[in-house]
Amino acid sequence: MASITINKEVISLAEQDRQTFLRFTEIAFPQCVSMLEIPRDRRFIGMLPASFIMQSRREETEWTDPMVQAALWNLHDLGVEEMSFGAAAEAEAPEEQRTGGDPDAFVRFDKATATDMARGEATSINYSTVTSGRGFIAALNNTIHRNFRLGGDELQVGIQPRPELEKVGRMITDSRQNDEGLIFATARTLGALVRTGRTSDDMEMKCVIELLSNMGCVGVAIDPQAGRMTFTAFSVMAALSSGMLQGLQWKDLQEVKKNVEVFLNQLAGGGESRIQNSTLSPVGTKRRRR
Repeated sequence: MASITINKEVISLAEQDRQTFLRFTEIAFPQCVSMLEIPRDRRFIGMLPASFIMQSRREETEWTDPMVQAALWNLHDLGVEEMSFGAAAEAEAPEEQRTGGDPDAFVRFDKATATDMARGEATSINYSTVTSGRGFIAALNNTIHRNFRLGGDELQVGIQPRPELEKVGRMITDSRQNDEGLIFATARTLGALVRTGRTSDDMEMKCVIELLSNMGCVGVAIDPQAGRMTFTAFSVMAALSSGMLQGLQWKDLQEVKKNVEVFLNQLAGGGESRIQNSTLSPVGTKRRRR
């Protein structure tokens, strides 16, 4: 039986259903926004389940509670074997490890070995982790580490308010031309925004970049003068993570993976012509269907 050591106590892990992991994810996701404000090299998604466990224990919640168990499984799957928290743990810690803040909020990962989930590898989202729900923590981990390359600039992909994303999504849908694929329409919208002088600080730009990342596109090069753009990078993990957080099942995620791999293969083979000739027509225009 799997286990994890918390404050020197060995805790057994019991299997939980997918719905329990989903409930925990829904609680944890909003906290990812604040984690994006932490320097990238100090972000560890394990802090979310760790904080939940600390708060639950303050409230005297049993280790066998399903949500506590889900949080423990998340730590386990991220490679955490031993963790200490609380004032007693801080008092025992060397001076350089003490935060100087609230001792009850102190947490230390005493023993951990990075797994594919912790490293953000696409292998962490598979049939087993999707059907069990244990892959949700890997998807959250991707959410706080996403980058997007716009030409020569590397941008952090944020988490924008849902109303703003939905508004931009409708704008993109309304501007689709004939049978244009959604990813092409979204990329064309980004190009049109750049062409009109929008910067990465603009809300619509942030939303379009997030939507592209959700579809697995993590890099484009834009020539505003020529009105052309080229896809330069794709990420299977970005697409799988977004799909899982949107509730897709494994069968659907396999199609998502396959679609992204088509683009990756085109880039690897130098066959960019089919994806680079996207004219950056103004946002809001739409050709009539014949």
